Amino acid sequence: MNYMDTNYRHTHDTSSDSAVLAMAFINVQQISSVYDTETGFDCGTIFPCLNKPLTARRTAR
Repeated sequence: MNYMDTNYRHTHDTSSDSAVLAMAFINVQQISSVYDTETGFDCGTIFPCLNKPLTARRTAR
């Protein structure tokens, strides 16, 4: 059954289905190089371009 089928939409309450709850977007990963196994485990990723260490700073109150 196709969700966009008009028979389905007329027989089921789809008024709330028009609201968009979320949208996903995934960039295509270009694989240029990868870390070796040990470095990948240490960094949490095998892709150097995804290695973004947290650089949080404390602010004075």
